[in-house]
Amino acid sequence: MDRQLFREFQEETGIEVKVLLAPDNGYETLLGTCLSGGNESIDIFMAVAGSWAVSAELPDVALDLSDEPWVSNLEDWVRKANSVDGKVIGFSTWSIDYEGILYNRTLFEEYGLEVPQTWDDFIKLCEQLHHLGVTPLYESINTVWHSKSWIYGLTPALYQEDPDFLKKLNEGKGYQLGDMKAFRKGLKQLQELFGTRDGSVPRYYMTDGLEDDFSGSYDALIHRQAAMMFTYSAYAKELKERGSEDEWGMFPVPLLDNQMAVSNGGGVSKYINRHSSHQEECKAFFRFLSRKENLETYYAARADLVTATFQGVEQVHPVEATEEILERSKGQPPVMFLNDIKYFPPDIYLYIQGLADGEYTVDQMVEYCDSYRGKMLEGETKDTDKEENGK
Repeated sequence: MDRQLFREFQEETGIEVKVLLAPDNGYETLLGTCLSGGNESIDIFMAVAGSWAVSAELPDVALDLSDEPWVSNLEDWVRKANSVDGKVIGFSTWSIDYEGILYNRTLFEEYGLEVPQTWDDFIKLCEQLHHLGVTPLYESINTVWHSKSWIYGLTPALYQEDPDFLKKLNEGKGYQLGDMKAFRKGLKQLQELFGTRDGSVPRYYMTDGLEDDFSGSYDALIHRQAAMMFTYSAYAKELKERGSEDEWGMFPVPLLDNQMAVSNGGGVSKYINRHSSHQEECKAFFRFLSRKENLETYYAARADLVTATFQGVEQVHPVEATEEILERSKGQPPVMFLNDIKYFPPDIYLYIQGLADGEYTVDQMVEYCDSYRGKMLEGETKDTDKEENGK
């Protein structure tokens, strides 16, 4: 659908939109290279909205879009997620969604399986499915974003331990992730989940999690090769559109006995490189995408979205999995903490893999996270001191 709209934009304006694709695991590095030092090799780039934009220093390279006509039609949460210091810098057609454990409700009913309330219940459920000859989880721990899902599944527990943990971590005044009991305990539970094997074969997920990529999850779930997956609620809608005849539900990931969904905070946005020599063309592009008819066309084709960023869009609706996880959540779902923490390691998926194969311990993973963040925060402090001294 993106490409279709891009072609229609070109037909109307004569402006061509070229798309550069990059592997998930190398995207942030490539983005940094393309934007460094006033580079104008790319005109528009995509990145997560929210506080991550600040820690990634996007305000230094993103154009201020506050005066664009489409801004007034944004939902309030979108304007907030895409603003820094009162300036709108991101254009979003993504979605607020909620993440947890998607499960085959039809299969559960056939075997008399119950939705777990605690981590112990979840492990017992995985054992039950294993003995029934069904792989409990489809898991791909070979990519950045899906591996990190399990980390931000700890968000409710971290807030429960310390409601101000993000503020303290971002201030960088001696407070570290390693100081949080929930972070260490949660990683130990993930080590239990990913590291439980019969010989070299995982007990609770397919192959070793490295061979299976996310795209393979559709067939695996539709054909009941796996019963569950950590994902977003709209994924159930995608399964239906691909031919699944089963009913799908969702429950909060029970890490540390959590019973609350996690919000994605609005997902990914588009930004205009302020060093681009095609700023006006980029603005025209965003105006085109924000037209009522184009928004309706876009959202009608996006089965993975359950809410709209613009007011009055009719072609988007929540699914049963969305409604179920919200009903099961005991409280307002928090935004995943990785959206708001400064300098979380971009290659953390390697350490998730390390937990699975025994290469790393939980303590080593925690130490790496804090060491990485410490160096970045130290560099931020030095830059601030230089600015102050310069003034």
